[in-house]
Amino acid sequence: MRRVAAALTLLGLFALLVAPAEAKKRHKHAGVKGVVLNSTCYGPCAEPAPAATPYAGAVTVEVRRASDGLVVASQSVSEGHFRLRVKRGLYDVSSVPPNPPTCQPTPETVCPAAAPAQSAVVAPCLSGETKRVQVRRHRFTYVELHVSNVCIV
Repeated sequence: MRRVAAALTLLGLFALLVAPAEAKKRHKHAGVKGVVLNSTCYGPCAEPAPAATPYAGAVTVEVRRASDGLVVASQSVSEGHFRLRVKRGLYDVSSVPPNPPTCQPTPETVCPAAAPAQSAVVAPCLSGETKRVQVRRHRFTYVELHVSNVCIV
């Protein structure tokens, strides 16, 4: 009987030592994770639109604190998926295409409206998206962002 009691005591002590370490590993970080999707509609857009695919080009995902606009995290993404660690709080998460090409009007492309003071239309073709998210303690908030080429008709 003493051996059984001693074994149970040792087993209980081991469980007390291992359980807190495992709990800390599982719930240590918080942040945002998600995917950047290509929402460009080539040619006439179908209704309903086909499912968007992950954006294959280079894009940067930026996380800005909603209170003051300060960038607290950023990551270059080339396969569409991202995961950034940030503290809990309210953030604006953006997909930012790098140095987007400028739009030159042709019969196949339509450029976004430029300021009237500009004689030549030079506007970025690639457009990103921003979403406001709430990050909770010990959790990653999932976000879907889009990038589209607004010059293609």
